Amino acid sequence: MIHNITKLDFRSQFRYVSQIERIGRSSLRCKTMKLSGMKYATNGSPVFPAVARALAKLGKDISFARRSRHIAAADFAHQMGVSRATLHRLEAGDAGVSLNTLAMAMNALGRLDLLGDLVEQTNDQVGLLTARLRVPRRIVRVKARNGANRGENAAGGPLVTESGVEGW
Repeated sequence: MIHNITKLDFRSQFRYVSQIERIGRSSLRCKTMKLSGMKYATNGSPVFPAVARALAKLGKDISFARRSRHIAAADFAHQMGVSRATLHRLEAGDAGVSLNTLAMAMNALGRLDLLGDLVEQTNDQVGLLTARLRVPRRIVRVKARNGANRGENAAGGPLVTESGVEGW
């Protein structure tokens, strides 16, 4: 007996159908089929369209950089330490290619520094903006409490008098 379950993933707005099929008395088999143009990585996980476009552009850029340096695909793959098939998958924008393969390609091109600076904090405009918004507009001096412990001020730091630091 086959049951079709249609689900809608609201984050990506893609529909997929899972077919659950009973095999024997207690085991089930589930097959997922895509209903829209969603791409899948080599390991079967879904890839969102914006990510697929970015990976395709990255692959084309790596291919162009390799060809502009007049490096054959076999030689470039050898420098990277991967097969030509893996290099072809990287240049095609396959989402299943490992991050190590990308790093080795950038190293072979002499551009490993770009990968290291990919999400550099000084270039992260959103992070800098949120950090800037968290800075208080003014600093209020904390007044000492009457019931503060001897040797401590209200902020919990050392009590400083004219003769120096008395304690924490």
